[in-house]
Amino acid sequence: MREPLFALTSLAPGPDHQPRQQAAITSWRNAGLEVRSFNHSSEIAVLGPAYDVSFVGVEQTTAAEFGRPCIPIKAMLDWATQKAVPVLLLNSDIEVRLTPFELYRLRMLGDPGLTYFVRFNHDGDLDRATPEPWGIDAFLFHGRNAMGFADSFLSMGQPFWDYWLPLGFWALGRPVWAIEFPVTFHRTHARSWSWESWHRCALEFDRLTGLLRGDHSLEACLAMSQRVRAELHRNKRGLPERPGNIRHWVEQRFADRGAKVFLALGAPQGGDTAWLARIPGVTVHAFEPDPRNHPPAAANVIVNRLAISDHDGRRPFVLSAQGWGREWTYSSSLKQPKNHLLHYPVTFGDVIEVETIRLDSYCRRHAPGLVDFIWADIQGAEREMVQGGLETLARTRYLYTEYSDCELYEGQATLSELLALLPGFRVLELWEEDVLLENTGVLA
Repeated sequence: MREPLFALTSLAPGPDHQPRQQAAITSWRNAGLEVRSFNHSSEIAVLGPAYDVSFVGVEQTTAAEFGRPCIPIKAMLDWATQKAVPVLLLNSDIEVRLTPFELYRLRMLGDPGLTYFVRFNHDGDLDRATPEPWGIDAFLFHGRNAMGFADSFLSMGQPFWDYWLPLGFWALGRPVWAIEFPVTFHRTHARSWSWESWHRCALEFDRLTGLLRGDHSLEACLAMSQRVRAELHRNKRGLPERPGNIRHWVEQRFADRGAKVFLALGAPQGGDTAWLARIPGVTVHAFEPDPRNHPPAAANVIVNRLAISDHDGRRPFVLSAQGWGREWTYSSSLKQPKNHLLHYPVTFGDVIEVETIRLDSYCRRHAPGLVDFIWADIQGAEREMVQGGLETLARTRYLYTEYSDCELYEGQATLSELLALLPGFRVLELWEEDVLLENTGVLA
């Protein structure tokens, strides 16, 4: 199961806000988010009957600063940190047009930093929505990465909290990513803050960052906001809207002619192993335990009739039988099939015994140096691959492997479990059942 993802907001009371906020909440739930609204108890009494969401009571609001009980962003940051959960922190009228997997992918690509979404403003026609040049209304991050923010009255619904978050993550040494394609939408409406509040928040932002350099005039604050927005645009890192093609990535990344070592763990009929072997300067160590499969014969391909596991010896191996109306030899596994039987039209038959080997046992003898890339297609045995290959993976630059958050095979590791076993790796790209990981401890 995936870790739940929470939408953190502060719903505004009043019937005028309700249609936009209800539409936003529906979009968040469609994206797989659990909703938490932070409000003062006096507001919860009014909002509770109108909204089917969970409320977090905040008694220490910023009513003194703004004349109404606005919620400090710090209260939301502290909640995410204390709960140690991933969150999308966003204004209450922002609609999100993402599937649960699309949002999950963006969260994983942005970890351990902050991902902000450029909002698109519209007057009812989303096809004509235009990007907002100044404010930012949605931020995606994990609570464990948000520790260290100072106390402040900067609040949701008021200015400058949206500039404080990215600068705060930079100050913590964490990357900031930007989503600039249209997935967060905002219906244009009258401004909800005053220029007096804007100036007060600018001075508070200066207290936190020291960017005004002594001049506290409104003009100096306006210039500061322009500098900050330009810095965000200049230093942000973009994330792609969709996953790319892994073959194209490998061929581009390893296009130079220097010597390289690849491991192909699972090479059923050699289709992927064949194009991997055509990479300039590569030596491929291929592993295929199913006797019905035949990896390609090539001078730079070393074929091993072994299954990668967490111990050296022999283990039962479940053979796939039929799939998509023909003999199917691509799903055999050291693991018993589980939800694979529900998700794919594949049947399983005989069980044979195969030779198994730990990745470390093999590589100590045959590939003791840097491993440039591992292609792992081992049908549910990813946890065993990692547990038997920690030494090898520590000197591996990139790992492309299957994972399953719905246990296709009994005991198959989820993505979160794999990442916990590989703390030095970060997600470089994510597909529905495959992930590309980069080892941050190995120089690329």
